[in-house]
Amino acid sequence: MSTIVIGAGLAGLAAARKLRRAGQDVVVLEAQSHVGGRTRTVRDRLRHGQPADLGGSFIDVGQDKILRACAELGICLTPRLSLFPSDPDGRRTAASPLRVTMVLDGRLLPEPERDKIADEVRAAIDASPPSPAETLSAWAARAGLSPAARRIFCAQAGYNPVHEAAQVPMSMVEPPHVGKICWMLADGTDSLATAMATGLDVRLGQPVRLVRRERGRLTVETDHDAFTARDVIVATPVTPTLRIGFDPVLPEWKINALLATPMSQGGKAIAQYTHGSEIVARLGLAAASDGPIALLWARPPGPADTVVVHGLVPDRGDGALRDEESLLETMDKLVRAATGTDPERLGGIVQDWTREEYAGGVVSMPWGDHPRLPRLLAQRVGPIHFAGEHTADLWETSMDGALRSGERAADEVTRR
Repeated sequence: MSTIVIGAGLAGLAAARKLRRAGQDVVVLEAQSHVGGRTRTVRDRLRHGQPADLGGSFIDVGQDKILRACAELGICLTPRLSLFPSDPDGRRTAASPLRVTMVLDGRLLPEPERDKIADEVRAAIDASPPSPAETLSAWAARAGLSPAARRIFCAQAGYNPVHEAAQVPMSMVEPPHVGKICWMLADGTDSLATAMATGLDVRLGQPVRLVRRERGRLTVETDHDAFTARDVIVATPVTPTLRIGFDPVLPEWKINALLATPMSQGGKAIAQYTHGSEIVARLGLAAASDGPIALLWARPPGPADTVVVHGLVPDRGDGALRDEESLLETMDKLVRAATGTDPERLGGIVQDWTREEYAGGVVSMPWGDHPRLPRLLAQRVGPIHFAGEHTADLWETSMDGALRSGERAADEVTRR
């Protein structure tokens, strides 16, 4: 075969599709029993088959690659929405996401109290402009935010990339680059991956353990088989890539780039409720909290007026993601506080990406040496090419970035 693609997430599928269109013989090896990687949707645990997106959820305005892919493949999107409003003067700053429905210490903040906190953060941004590399915690301390403002400001580290405030740079939130205008995939995020995989030779349940280069060819060994090819595209996340053996060993600069790119840790709490229309109307754009669930939003109401609510949960080492029922009860309390309703929970799911062997976390965090680090992560080593959201030159950490990286790796193979 011409090329082996390791990983059937969006990056690997995008690479395989482009190579196949170019007439190449391509095999995609996927360790898990499904395509899509971190764009995984569950449909058999909630009533009426409503989708629950365990990983990636949103497509943002400007992410034209994935919007074109959805249009090409006939993937329907939800009506467009805005997760976060702008500041009163029309600007979008790190204070803007604090103007959504806000729950602090389990109590819904009245709008004047909420806006007072947001205005305090906005004034601090103007008075003490943050450095891009400064962490959220460090800037909040330097800016002298009040205790309440500091807690709720730092909690937005749990939105994207779902991590701890002391490890998220201000460049991720100031100015905000997501949430202004966005969409969800109407039938779940993995509907795109499923459509992209159609017609491809995807081998599931084939975890790659070794990539060996010898006598002008590459041999890829899995738990069950060995495959040979002229080129290999490694389209796995950072942590699983570091588990693959390479013979000869990858150059030191490549390994160091991977080691210098941690992955954020956390997951999702997802629950299905009755009184869907009322929850959606009262929840507004989204709801934020200083508790285990940092950000809450709802999909459009479904059959029998049910609704699926998603919550982002950073892994703070408190075990919240390990106790499913307790976390879902926390979700119930947050929904009740944010909406003033008392719906019945019909089902729930907790997804912990920290414990996923073939994911290694939520998304990459290549910000310590940006943009040099993503370029090193993307650079090929002879006939071994690299893709994935961590290698993207635009929209890294996103589904759009994954698609772009896969097509870029396919172009490298074609040129070589």
